[in-house]
Amino acid sequence: MKRSKAIFYNLILMTAVTLVMRFVSVVFNVYVTGRIGAGGIGLYSLIMSVGGFAITFATSGVNFASTRMTAEAVGRGHSEDISRVMRRCICYALCFGCTAMLLLYILAKPISVYLLCDTRCVVPLRLLSAALPFISLSSALSGYFTAVRRVYKSALVQLGEQLVTISVTVKLLGMLLPKGTAYACAALIGGTVISEASAFIISYILYKADLKKHIKKGSGCEKNLTKKLLSISLPIAFSAYVRSALVSVEHMLIPRGLRKFGSSSDSALASYGILHGMVMPIILFPMAIMSSFAGLLVPEVAQSLAAQENKRVDAIVERVFQIALCFGIGVSGVMICFSSELGHMIYNSAEAGLFIKVMAPLIPVMYLDHVIDGVLKGMGEQLYSMRVNIFDAFMSVVLVYFLVPVWGVYGYVVVIFVMEIINASLSAMRLFKRCNSKLKIVKWVIKPLCSVLAATYAVKLILSFDAVLSLHSTVIGVLGITLAVLVYCGFLLLTRAVTYEDVKWFKCAIK
Repeated sequence: MKRSKAIFYNLILMTAVTLVMRFVSVVFNVYVTGRIGAGGIGLYSLIMSVGGFAITFATSGVNFASTRMTAEAVGRGHSEDISRVMRRCICYALCFGCTAMLLLYILAKPISVYLLCDTRCVVPLRLLSAALPFISLSSALSGYFTAVRRVYKSALVQLGEQLVTISVTVKLLGMLLPKGTAYACAALIGGTVISEASAFIISYILYKADLKKHIKKGSGCEKNLTKKLLSISLPIAFSAYVRSALVSVEHMLIPRGLRKFGSSSDSALASYGILHGMVMPIILFPMAIMSSFAGLLVPEVAQSLAAQENKRVDAIVERVFQIALCFGIGVSGVMICFSSELGHMIYNSAEAGLFIKVMAPLIPVMYLDHVIDGVLKGMGEQLYSMRVNIFDAFMSVVLVYFLVPVWGVYGYVVVIFVMEIINASLSAMRLFKRCNSKLKIVKWVIKPLCSVLAATYAVKLILSFDAVLSLHSTVIGVLGITLAVLVYCGFLLLTRAVTYEDVKWFKCAIK
């Protein structure tokens, strides 16, 4: 029960911190969009399509390796192995981070000219290269804090990092925005560089202090840790390279496809910016809760399997499906119902509201796929997950190449829907092969779906009264969303989509 209690408190902490960070990020994104426009957000998203691959190369699977190897050392009670594992992870991260920095700096110009077809990307990409070693090192240290279940330290670092990013970026935007969109993007990336360096320094100090306080010397015994580190991280890294490269190609093809569809260069970047830079952060904002849940599933499932607690793993899988589907279906229904209000409240954009409504039905699939990946990684199925993700990325590139020039931005929406559904289906089938759990369609899908339909219909009926319509549109939106969430929770209990046994299971976690 002590372990369950620690998991519960870590989950609550990670969820709270992630929600705060996502909220601040969305608010900051609204501010940035207002300053540089949808076209500027589109250019920044294009730059980060390359930056994403560079970050993937810099980290090269070190976060998962440090989490898993440290968790295994904790489970065996070999405290000295923890220090030995982390020394190797830090050296590994430093090597790949510095290599990524040099490559991105050298290749920034040819990438901008020949791949992105926009010379404005050169300076931001070279600036981004300076952040890569710090991102890689911080990733290794974050894995340690997750494994030893002292995520509050990592959470504090993340909060501090975000505050530094915002304060520095606001200052740099004020200085560089008058010089053009390219300099505005450089300001955004400059804030990232400074915040990542600060985050690493603080993380390392906390790591060394934690090591002295909690880890005793003299009980290490496992050999060939370097070989084990490479055997875990490199297969993940190589798979991640392929997938990240394909994702980068996909995002480069989108503006080109939109131009072939008939959009101007600025209009193509604006459409791309609205979907990726404005709408997707809103769609993914509630997934902060699922991200916290998925992050803790890796060490928990790994330790349960190591202890041969198969029934516990089956119970975890069932809770994963129940929580992800009930939560995802609720979020999806509320966003569909209040998409117009969200678009106006957050971005004052009818187009953003339209895209929120279009993308919202995919939310349950996206959230479920995210937590399933966490369980599969804990089961040691990370290579299968990566193969599925590579297939996903490859097919996305092919579909984007053919559909976006014909159907425009809605062609890309079709690509996202098709590949997310296929990805989640393949992952779910693999998971059910590894355990004895069964899918409960009525309880996990039908009842939540009926509940959210009833809840949103009832709230819309209430909001149609004249007394409510006289309120400000923002007040109506906030009131409607709040009421819809509360009524939905009530319907979940009435339909027994969530039962007393489910509540009892959650209570056991804190006993």
